[in-house]
Amino acid sequence: MGDDTEQKNAQTDYACAGDRHYEDASFLHGDGRLLNADHLFGLAVECLMKALLLRFGGSDGVSMRGRGGSDSDRLWWDDPNASNPNKKRQPLGHINEIRDALPLLLSGRPGPDLQEALTRVSDDFEEWRVDDRYADGTHLAQPLLSRRQEAAALAHELHLHVQFTGKLS
Repeated sequence: MGDDTEQKNAQTDYACAGDRHYEDASFLHGDGRLLNADHLFGLAVECLMKALLLRFGGSDGVSMRGRGGSDSDRLWWDDPNASNPNKKRQPLGHINEIRDALPLLLSGRPGPDLQEALTRVSDDFEEWRVDDRYADGTHLAQPLLSRRQEAAALAHELHLHVQFTGKLS
């Protein structure tokens, strides 16, 4: 375990975290540890989508700057649907909370594959909650767990495509 200095110097790297969570989730899934795999698939998708939003959503106000323009260790965006103009700048939280920002990735980009991946991620993780890590898991049905694993694989493939080509579509 590192000392406090190492913790303070940690940089937010959504792409790296997304890869790590995806690999761990895949391992757990293959080992039959489905509930923990589901949790990590959710975190993986969240991080991978945040990495894509950060890379491709700058013109739409996605950045690591919070309200007032201060640097942040969280991702923020200008929510066009915010009813209060003073609260337009919103943090992007967990995957179920960033669904409204995902269409920014489609802005001006053709491609049914991209649309399908984002729709699957959005739909399959709509009810995902980070607090499920405290639950007994009886509320999660096997078909939903399978769909989430497939959606996470789509998100990871999209991330890898961007890593290799530099393009989202």
